[in-house]
Amino acid sequence: MIRPLRQRHRRQILVLGVILPLGLGLGLAGRQSVPAVSALPASLTPASITLGSVAGQSNQLFSKRPVVIRLWNSPAGTGGRAVSFSAAADFINPDLMVYWVAGPAARIETLPPKAILLGAFGAVPLALPDEVIHTPGVLVLYSVADGEVVDVSQHFQFDTFSSANPNPPPASP
Repeated sequence: MIRPLRQRHRRQILVLGVILPLGLGLGLAGRQSVPAVSALPASLTPASITLGSVAGQSNQLFSKRPVVIRLWNSPAGTGGRAVSFSAAADFINPDLMVYWVAGPAARIETLPPKAILLGAFGAVPLALPDEVIHTPGVLVLYSVADGEVVDVSQHFQFDTFSSANPNPPPASP
């Protein structure tokens, strides 16, 4: 009884030893190439921001960790504004995004559906839409990887943010 089973298994292994490498070779030869895009579409390309002077700076808006926020004016009064963020090296959160939540100050534990995405946290200035500049609200730091709100700023408005620190030190983005 054992001998016929061994002979059958030997034949199966020999057949698989031929068929599997052939199947692998055919699979590799028949696969499609990975599509490559030379440039992003215009709708996905971030708008280039020309920075002028620092209109205001604060490191006391967030309570959990000191995050420095700089508000930038556009040069020659073109009307646009931008905001940049910087923090200590130990401020590590994966995929940290910055959102603006307009309205009265409230305790935010989850990201509300009315939140406006400003962009990724970092020193790269993020353009501010007009509805963000002219309405009071809070900045929300949200970790996409963890799926949680990392910190929420104090309630403020970007229009009055520049008067909070009239003589900011010169800084570069």
